[in-house]
Amino acid sequence: MNRFMPDRTERDNSMAVRDGIITKEELNLILLLDNSYSMVNGRIAQLNNAIPTIRNSLIRIADEECVDLKVRIIAFSDEAVWKVGTPEQGIDAASIVWKDLDVIGGTSTPKAIREANRALKKEYLGAHALRPVVILVTDGYCNPEERPDYLKAIEEMKKCLSGNTGKEKVTRIAIGVEDYNRQELVEFASMGMISDELQPLVFEIDKATDLGKVINWVAVTSMVSSMTEAEDDVIDLGDPDWGEE
Repeated sequence: MNRFMPDRTERDNSMAVRDGIITKEELNLILLLDNSYSMVNGRIAQLNNAIPTIRNSLIRIADEECVDLKVRIIAFSDEAVWKVGTPEQGIDAASIVWKDLDVIGGTSTPKAIREANRALKKEYLGAHALRPVVILVTDGYCNPEERPDYLKAIEEMKKCLSGNTGKEKVTRIAIGVEDYNRQELVEFASMGMISDELQPLVFEIDKATDLGKVINWVAVTSMVSSMTEAEDDVIDLGDPDWGEE
């Protein structure tokens, strides 16, 4: 059993005590997928192939953990485009219909982050929403002229859902593909635990063929962590394990 997976009975009882009735908690995942021209040479094919695997894994989690899991996907190049869901409404994993992305244009990462920020409002995340997770998948080179906007959009995301608490309420994870800019990934990512060390939640891929396995592991692990560590300020992703050979 995954070390993050609580006993099914414990989760059901916890929900009943907290709400007085058995209610489904809502868990929101937002994927920001780079489809700029730098994702050419097999990277975009691996990214497209990863989505059905992620979809099936998320369906399983939602069923096993009795949560209302909502997915949103934004693709970004020169513009940021909603591919699954809208700012106001995520989609059940089982209802995802994926159309493959093509590579085009530059890398306007701040536009994707700002679109995600539009969705990160209490009224759009459900009455019993757990800590949402935003996963950025990119080679990490945003358009140079947009660097100030990139940093500003990240600061805006850090403040989403925080109210007057001053605490960050959104988990941000970055996945860098092959020729990535690590500094940009670190700037985006939340601090969290990986292999018992506090560090930016950044995962780096040197071979595009590993992309599907890494995205799937990160999505599944971060979702389960959000369920089991909902009140913690620092999320723990444990030891990376995506079937490396």
